[in-house]
Amino acid sequence: MLLASSWSAYGKAYFFTRSELIGNSSAIAIVVVGEPEPAKPVGENRDPFAAEDEVASGEVGTYSEQANVRVEKVLKGDLPDEFVLYGHESFICAHCPLTKGRFLAFLSKDGELWVGANWQLSLRPIKKDQVEWYVSEEQGYPMKFQKLEEVLGQVSATLKRQSEQGSAGQPATRSESGSEGGDKPQPESEGRSR
Repeated sequence: MLLASSWSAYGKAYFFTRSELIGNSSAIAIVVVGEPEPAKPVGENRDPFAAEDEVASGEVGTYSEQANVRVEKVLKGDLPDEFVLYGHESFICAHCPLTKGRFLAFLSKDGELWVGANWQLSLRPIKKDQVEWYVSEEQGYPMKFQKLEEVLGQVSATLKRQSEQGSAGQPATRSESGSEGGDKPQPESEGRSR
């Protein structure tokens, strides 16, 4: 049971579809990420064997980078106006790299740490009035830059539909297509799929 609730170095990363990314994120927001720096240990989950300034540990993962984040607009969940985001997980085949810039962010919590909700899909770069986003529900890659307002409309519509499905007793995070196909890696267990 404990092993199923955490990801291991032997598992494969699972990359969410568009609907899954929206539904499985605790918070969605337009954010400005500051310059990344080495992570500093925090809280009770600090790894006692790590060098003092090497990693920050959550309940599930360890993170070697952190960056200050300023929130511009919240689409889902509760976020402080400013917080620290942790990234560059120790998982060998996927991680959420942190770079300075403006993003449409899909976030979750690992213990007390704010982290990306789904590896490198978590921070979708914004350039002027466009954001890098899914071409379709089924296709994860390649993404292409699309009008930010249209993508925000898709996110809002998906959140509304998932909320209505959830209140009707249906799963709020199932994909529209129900398809698990494609060449994306699949999880080996029902464990963490960030």
